[in-house]
Amino acid sequence: MNETGVQSEPADERTAAEDAGRPALVDWQRRLNDSSGHRAIALGARVKRIGYVFQGNVAQYKSLVVKLQDPAVSGPIVDVRNPEAHDGLLSEAERLLHNVLTAMSMRVDQQRRFMGKYLHDDLVLMSEYSEKVVSLFKDDPQAGFLKGLRNYITHMQLPVAQSRQTFGLDAIDITFTLPGDPLLEWRGWNGIQRTWIAGQGDVVAIVDAVDTYARKVGEFDKWLFDRIALKYRADIDVYMHECAKFNREHDRVFGG
Repeated sequence: MNETGVQSEPADERTAAEDAGRPALVDWQRRLNDSSGHRAIALGARVKRIGYVFQGNVAQYKSLVVKLQDPAVSGPIVDVRNPEAHDGLLSEAERLLHNVLTAMSMRVDQQRRFMGKYLHDDLVLMSEYSEKVVSLFKDDPQAGFLKGLRNYITHMQLPVAQSRQTFGLDAIDITFTLPGDPLLEWRGWNGIQRTWIAGQGDVVAIVDAVDTYARKVGEFDKWLFDRIALKYRADIDVYMHECAKFNREHDRVFGG
């Protein structure tokens, strides 16, 4: 008996019950992993991971800008007596922008392949996807500029970054820009991209351009994730219900 006076189940009987339950649970888990609901959840997770690589690089780029708003950080860097520190800052800005643009291109390519491989047979969803890509990105000259900038760094050079300091009464605002004239020397821009660059004046506010694009990408990827979840809602509901039953049985067998 245990301390409460209740007859305990013999250890060998508990072990036998667990041993008997393990194969059934393994087979059950295998069926869950092979179910359409599990595959649907995996599709949504893939959309998130593709987007995460891009958004993670954007976050690092913007984080550098945020740190510069602290005078204790930016003061020694923008000090004209310390040009090496400023050059190092611009090199880091160029490196992080390179990572953003490379991840941007990777996201587009991987998501296109993802749609073609897993959702090509859903003509309605593919049509919705294509229409949104056109309206949000292909018809957006700023998005077109960033795409062209990716080609620029591949075939020409890293874009020349500059820092811009704007002084207020109680604070200083620091960001990065790209001078327009060196960009326009490249012949690889199409007409729309070239017009957009020229329309920015002497410099392109590259941090703002990246931020705006990243926000649109985030909204688009959320739409795609939600749209996949809607397409497979019934399968996912069945899977989640079965998972709950599996967990209860697992706890019963192993005393969880």
